[in-house]
Amino acid sequence: MRAFVFLGAVIGALFLAFGLFISSGAPQQAAMAAMACAFAIIPYIGWRVSQITDAENERRAFRQAVLERLDKLTTQRSQD
Repeated sequence: MRAFVFLGAVIGALFLAFGLFISSGAPQQAAMAAMACAFAIIPYIGWRVSQITDAENERRAFRQAVLERLDKLTTQRSQD
């Protein structure tokens, strides 16, 4: 996923460079700058969402493991 972020940044930089040299007016330059931002930002957002999702899944698994250990301790103490 990280490769897509770098690829998007490179494509965005190319769009920005081409927008400065190829376009003939301010509206075209603005459109190229907007496309450059989109190519750079959208893959980053997807990558961060996947990172946050993975971290939340790890936290849920940890909490579940802690609760299971606590249940074992409480049942073990109640039996003693």
